[in-house]
Amino acid sequence: MKVFLIDYLFAHFIVGLRPLISRNSMSYHYLAFGIPFISEIELSALMPLPVDSPMENPVYVRLGTVPTQLSGEVVKADFFTDCTIDELLYHIPKIMKLYIANGNEVIVEPIDPEYTDHLIYFYSTCLTAILYQRDQVPFHVSGVFTAPGKVALFAAESGTGKSTLAVKLQELGYLPFTDDTAVIYVENGKCYALASYPMMRLWEKSIAEQTLLKEDEKQKIYADEGKMKYGFAFHEQFATEPAEVEQIIYLKKEGTEIQVKPIKNIEAFKALADNVFRQHWVPALEKGRLHFNLISRIVQLVPGTCITRPAEKPTYNQFPSIVKNILGNKDK
Repeated sequence: MKVFLIDYLFAHFIVGLRPLISRNSMSYHYLAFGIPFISEIELSALMPLPVDSPMENPVYVRLGTVPTQLSGEVVKADFFTDCTIDELLYHIPKIMKLYIANGNEVIVEPIDPEYTDHLIYFYSTCLTAILYQRDQVPFHVSGVFTAPGKVALFAAESGTGKSTLAVKLQELGYLPFTDDTAVIYVENGKCYALASYPMMRLWEKSIAEQTLLKEDEKQKIYADEGKMKYGFAFHEQFATEPAEVEQIIYLKKEGTEIQVKPIKNIEAFKALADNVFRQHWVPALEKGRLHFNLISRIVQLVPGTCITRPAEKPTYNQFPSIVKNILGNKDK
């Protein structure tokens, strides 16, 4: 019994020292969603920070062996994910295991020696878990600046065209804000968004329909049933400060014609709730009240528009022009 107790206390002592031990060996400093990261691993998609930058409540990322068990009552959030309120374990077979705890610690356990080719799992899984553990909610949105310090966000499920729309609007003169995800929050009666990190992601088919991004700068980040998705960095244009959300445009892909209509109240609530990133984690992480209260406040403050584009007919140029008119025909 004494031996067991000593082993138990020692194990928890070591767990408590993880961030302290890691500080001595980490060399990369980054920012994502306004949160500083200190990492043993190079995470080139994130926004780099000078080594002497202030590091209030950072996240420590290190290579190591993930725990085999989580403390507390474990919920299986999906096939890959086990979690408690403060811990999450994500296992991508044959590639890597990821452990995220207390909103400030990430352990990456490689399985594939080429695990760095699959860091898209870090960007999607670890960052999302960190946010939830810090009581912040990530949304599945892209966005552009409509004026200094103000943005429009495009909410849609994957494959609907929100990233392509954001790129096409940049061709029309708008500056990029975020791609794929952002944190949205309410403060002092206004709604704000924090961009994720400076990488635009496009499917191969969409790249051929734009002139902004250069072919030789693309980075392969994901493959799905033979379709390739590529990343494009935009570090020089990336804004690290929060921006006020002027409006949210909800995108759908159905029918045969482009349709535009305002959206509010219960319909807007459902549309925004459907675009919470990893929304199936919300009950598993016991964030239901946070989720409900935040979305309720956002849809009360921010006007919404639903735009439907044809499922089969290409609208690469027509669609952005219609959206530009909705955003306001400002001198661009």
